[in-house]
Amino acid sequence: MGSSSPHASGRRATTRARTGARITLAAASVPVVVAGLVTAAAPASAEPPALPEVTPQYSKEAPAQDVEYTDGYYMVQLAEEPVATYEGGQEGLDATAPDEGETIDFESAEVEEYQDYLDGERSDVLDEFGIDPVAEYDTVFSGFAAELTAEEAEELADSDQVVSVVPDKVYQLDTATTPEFLGLDGRWGAWNTQFGDPEHAGEGVIVGILDTGIWPENPSLQPLPEPRPDQEIIDAKWNGECVEGEDEDPSKNIACNNKLIGARWFDARGISANGYASPRDEHGHGTHTATTAAGNYNTEVIMDGDEFGTVSGMAPAARIAAYKVCWDGCAGADLVAGIEAAVADGVDVINFSIGSLGTPEFVDAVSIAFFNAAASGVFVAASAGNEGPGSTVDHQEPWVTTVAASTHDMTYRSDFTFGDTTVQVGAINGSAEFPVKLAADAALADADPAAAEGCAPGTLDPAEVEGFAIVCKRGNLFTDMATEVAAGGGAALIVRDVEDLGEGSVVTSQPVPTIHIGYNAGLELVDWVNSTDDPTASVTVSERQRQDAPEMAAFSSAGPALSAGQNLLKPDITAPGVEILAGVTPEHYRGNDYGAMQGTSMASPHIAGMAALLLSANPDWSPMAAKSAMMTTAYQRDSNWDPIQRGGEDATPFDFGAGHVDGASMFEPGLVYESTPDQWIQYICGTAEAAKIGDSCDTYGSIEPSQLNYPSITVAELTGIDTVTRTVTNVSDEYSFYKASIDAPEGTKVRVDKRFLWLAPGDSATYTLTIERTDGAYGEWAWGDITWKELGSWWHRSEVRSPIVIKPAQVGVDDEVNLSGASGETTLTGTSGFDGTLGTSVSGLVASEVSTATLTDPDSSDFPADDPVESSHTASFEFTTPADASLIRYATFDADHPAGTDIDLFVYLKGDDGSLTLVDYSASGGTNEVVTLPGGYTFVVFVDLWAGEASVDVQLHAWTVPSTDEGNLTVDPTEQTVSLGGEFDLDLAWSGLTAGSRYMGTVNFSAEGEQIDSTILNVTA
Repeated sequence: MGSSSPHASGRRATTRARTGARITLAAASVPVVVAGLVTAAAPASAEPPALPEVTPQYSKEAPAQDVEYTDGYYMVQLAEEPVATYEGGQEGLDATAPDEGETIDFESAEVEEYQDYLDGERSDVLDEFGIDPVAEYDTVFSGFAAELTAEEAEELADSDQVVSVVPDKVYQLDTATTPEFLGLDGRWGAWNTQFGDPEHAGEGVIVGILDTGIWPENPSLQPLPEPRPDQEIIDAKWNGECVEGEDEDPSKNIACNNKLIGARWFDARGISANGYASPRDEHGHGTHTATTAAGNYNTEVIMDGDEFGTVSGMAPAARIAAYKVCWDGCAGADLVAGIEAAVADGVDVINFSIGSLGTPEFVDAVSIAFFNAAASGVFVAASAGNEGPGSTVDHQEPWVTTVAASTHDMTYRSDFTFGDTTVQVGAINGSAEFPVKLAADAALADADPAAAEGCAPGTLDPAEVEGFAIVCKRGNLFTDMATEVAAGGGAALIVRDVEDLGEGSVVTSQPVPTIHIGYNAGLELVDWVNSTDDPTASVTVSERQRQDAPEMAAFSSAGPALSAGQNLLKPDITAPGVEILAGVTPEHYRGNDYGAMQGTSMASPHIAGMAALLLSANPDWSPMAAKSAMMTTAYQRDSNWDPIQRGGEDATPFDFGAGHVDGASMFEPGLVYESTPDQWIQYICGTAEAAKIGDSCDTYGSIEPSQLNYPSITVAELTGIDTVTRTVTNVSDEYSFYKASIDAPEGTKVRVDKRFLWLAPGDSATYTLTIERTDGAYGEWAWGDITWKELGSWWHRSEVRSPIVIKPAQVGVDDEVNLSGASGETTLTGTSGFDGTLGTSVSGLVASEVSTATLTDPDSSDFPADDPVESSHTASFEFTTPADASLIRYATFDADHPAGTDIDLFVYLKGDDGSLTLVDYSASGGTNEVVTLPGGYTFVVFVDLWAGEASVDVQLHAWTVPSTDEGNLTVDPTEQTVSLGGEFDLDLAWSGLTAGSRYMGTVNFSAEGEQIDSTILNVTA
């Protein structure tokens, strides 16, 4: 994230045994558990159940279906293990997975021979099926990426040599004084205490940045002073290269140095369009994340002619390797290629400020590549996503460190005045006065009105823009909006929020002066412009101010994580992600080398850089040890010693995970929670993703997700009493004595079987927590912690804190079950949270009502959520629902649409006056979208074709599940005696369904005549 100098050997231990653990994607999709909104059925005369809040939570994925292959790009995984995890077994080929304490030796004969073998096996498959791949992999993923016809994909999937054929996905980017705020800078900061000098902090470590590329001329990336004391260490591990590029314009190619030691670019699918054919950054995002993680120490910052002090990366002496994997989106084929290259090149840390789209599914080609990267000793930091505050957190894999965003103690503020109103805004531009015009009034005559309001590229009329400050609705990238305004000769860009996220706070240098205002101020501004004959506004010069921090960023995605039955806490930790000043691309930032950005994209490289510091000081630590050290030493209070806030209320572990990273304390964690690749497989096998990893579960078995040896503890269905076991390892060089201190979640009792731990250096100890509900509210989350406090040490006393997050339940059952066949039988199992009689009944099954529309011209623009309209790429459907419905669901499926299609759903309540109020939406990447609501209302569902072919026939499925038994589903028994914490079984049978239809129903659970829970049944007949 020790000693005061890097380990002499330059080799890092991973502490994992040579287990040969690996995971492979199964050929078919896996059923996904989705926490749907299920309400008890009401009599027809009763008021309908309440709808969700207007600011909805995402429900990202519908239940997966059997694979229906279409033409498109695919990731093909072969049966052979990749280099990172091959433990032998092929005759004449020795193991290539690194031994404990080592990384992959790519120059060894064993690795070269095995790579030749993999190349031969891969070539056999390619030749047999006549496939021309766009990318090939052998280090962290065994297989290739290719554009396939539907027939080719199906034929490959049927081959014994192929484990999985999965559609490639396109991911999106998650878009001064932080070292001091984090406890790194200053006389007693970690740079001095751990490394002796900031200019040695991070030596011996290479940070790989997977992003939009790099701007090598940035001052924060200039050569380090020679000679370098860690050069032998770097030379021993670095296997990479600096690919200058092949752009027709030589100035778009790059050169490396002893700071930026490597750079590559990947574009397997040809999505670069008119981008630079080189690793050069076209957007600034990659340069910003790279310089945040490991930019040079104390680099002077000048923006727009003004001095802004100096900036430093988290690990200023670390080396950087840049992997350009994002263009207008980030193709999965390129992401896997970038991860593969980074591991093969010898990086120690990877930063991944790229979204996984908040889906409950956490096993795909990219996550498998990260699995194998972590298994080979590489730390991976990833952004939590910018879709907060709902349950949308990205990167729910336990082998990745998922980072939320919060504020730091410095901010820049200007006074923005319009009419009689003055508001504080984020802006780094000089004082100015300018006439103001709304983007809608400056649009081209043929522009889509919604796109123009967001100042999308190509929507504004230069004749209407010139000389004006243009007010744009937030939704597109700030850079894209500023570029559009600048192209028309505009004086400034004013971005207004479309929902209440607090004050405007984005500080950024753009092609025109840029001002960001909050939701309420934005509405007032619009009213003022519309009521004023000659609206003119002004802004003052920014002033640097201190502020109470940290506070959670409004945009930062939060938990509970929907994967693993919500039994793993994500995000893991929070770090600064608001107003982060770092390097950018001068070509796109008005000639400036620096600019401020915000997003979890900016928080993640803080953790990547701090992991580099930890691994520099402790070369024998594993990635999980580094993660644990940061999590267990994190804090949960702000600079005034008040609880960290979010939106005026106390933040929770769902916002910040274990808390805010502490750059000083993390070096003395005392105890760490380790986990290994074979345990990660067992974890997967205890979730709905198990079917994705083929026969691995038969080999390794499974564990309940709560039992993974993780630095946090989560029990999503506490049915009376539960036990959780954890193992800690002493990473200090002293005999250590610890005492447990427990703060039980409200409404529970928590006991530990060992009050004291006595550990020699390197020793481990296991403890068990018993968590018992007393009077905690059913269905309500509560949080506490267990802290192991070191006793007896005269010079330091470590405190090792793990959050405890629980939710009491009257019954523990699956949220959803996916079944198939026109008839069939199955058994449901569950756990009771009470003593008494459990009643069961069924609702449904009913087939979906399918609505269709032909949509055209997808433009990937922001959907006008507060003023929805039909267009060439948007259709709407109206549904009046009965109050006694068990549930209402609207969904679209990948299997119904061509590969590469991205459809979003927006559901509105229709008022008696015809007004529309947004009540929920689903807008993940791809076409698996789902919204679940109660009955009793009239809903209007807008289906928006965000991306895909020029013309797509879309299908919307709608279910109105009645409260009654439809005669095609039975449950036995309908009553049974249950005990607190005891298990129960239910036999289900269904029949008489129409082949080819999708059915839905529920199994309803009751206690003392009151419904307490439901399991949704999805049946593909």
